[in-house]
Amino acid sequence: MINKKRILSSTLLLLMVALVSFSVIGCKKEEAPKAAEAVEAKVMARTDYAGDIVVWSFTDELQDMIPMFEEEYPGIKVEFVVIPNADEVYLNKINTTLRSRSATPDAFTGEAAFYKQFINAGYWEPISKAPYNAEDLVKDLVPYVPNSSRNADGEITALSWQATPGALFYRRGLAREVLGTDDPAEVSKWTSDLNKFYELGEKVKETTNGEKYLLAGFSDMSQFIFNLRDTPYIVDNKLVIPQGMLDYMKIAKDMRDNGIESGTTTWQPPWFSSMKDGSVMCYILPTWGLHYVLKPNAEPEADKGEKEFSGDWGLAVPPASYSWGGTWIGINALSEKKDLAWEIVKYLGSDEGFLEKWAKKTGDFVSNTKVIEKITPTFSEPFLGGQNHYEYFAAEANKIDVSHRGPWDFQIENAWGDQVSLYASGNKSFDDAVEDFKKAVSEILPDVDVQ
Repeated sequence: MINKKRILSSTLLLLMVALVSFSVIGCKKEEAPKAAEAVEAKVMARTDYAGDIVVWSFTDELQDMIPMFEEEYPGIKVEFVVIPNADEVYLNKINTTLRSRSATPDAFTGEAAFYKQFINAGYWEPISKAPYNAEDLVKDLVPYVPNSSRNADGEITALSWQATPGALFYRRGLAREVLGTDDPAEVSKWTSDLNKFYELGEKVKETTNGEKYLLAGFSDMSQFIFNLRDTPYIVDNKLVIPQGMLDYMKIAKDMRDNGIESGTTTWQPPWFSSMKDGSVMCYILPTWGLHYVLKPNAEPEADKGEKEFSGDWGLAVPPASYSWGGTWIGINALSEKKDLAWEIVKYLGSDEGFLEKWAKKTGDFVSNTKVIEKITPTFSEPFLGGQNHYEYFAAEANKIDVSHRGPWDFQIENAWGDQVSLYASGNKSFDDAVEDFKKAVSEILPDVDVQ
């Protein structure tokens, strides 16, 4: 006999399951558009951003960049403040401001010599993860640029519009006088080895009867010397003095004593003026040095567009690969406008359109690999007689290793430079110079073992 109650119960159960299933399916259909709407709401056009932000920097380089940013982001107004870092004024200003827990500036720059201090102190907001997702940008950037800004947790904290491999720039006319050629490949045979480079200095002295020099000052060599090391200056809380730096101190004195360099110092007025007066053959400078140092001082009228460049300069291979400087920009971790600050950091440090315009406008070597690949084949620099410096820098950028950089490099290298100058000028013995350097480091870092 068929149990009608059981059939009825089963039927009701099936109906209930069907209703529940329909209800669940219905809910899913209703939720999907809401999720999509939420994601869509987070995707903003550049014209949707609005507000004021403050940006600090030690360099005025951003003055020409910010109008380009504001054109793309018309709702964001940038108050740009330049604080030169002479006598570490900028570095001290950042430390004082951020230690006081200030939310201003919203974004600020750091230089390769000291930006590790900002990273270690946590001044810059980590940007690897949401809502910034800077890791998504890395594949299109010269690797060392974002990687060198990673904090102890491996998170990116800042980006840069430039990569800064180094080169050697020489005066073509003087090269022809001394070597009989101004061909970059032939000149590089004399400049790419330190011993041959010194021999070239002797040839310059002999050919010009001591009236012209290989270098303006031995300090021009310091950057590739500093880059020869493969470990930090401080290891296990102990000072490490690389052998290359000790050798450099002796070479510097030989150059000074034998008239291989003119006796001036990098960044001093006679150093700048020598670029124009024709008394010096070579300058060891990185990417930015070509456009912001050599061109405006060697041929100021042409640099201003008032006349054509002479083309009397060339690029050759230096005694060692090196990188020098570079400017990174990050978000103040305490800023109340991090969303707006991120837009300028992202734009300056990764935007393909901006970086292509910047490269073509200034000739500066940018950090975006897509832009590098796009413009390298056809790049030509009038100041260098049409030479393609981008081709050289593109190859050198892959050699850059900044794993040895530490937070106190700027102060340590300045202290070393002071002692090299005193020894080379005959005002101190070699041993005393080294010992006094150790004392200077102990004053900078009292807890470090300098012996």
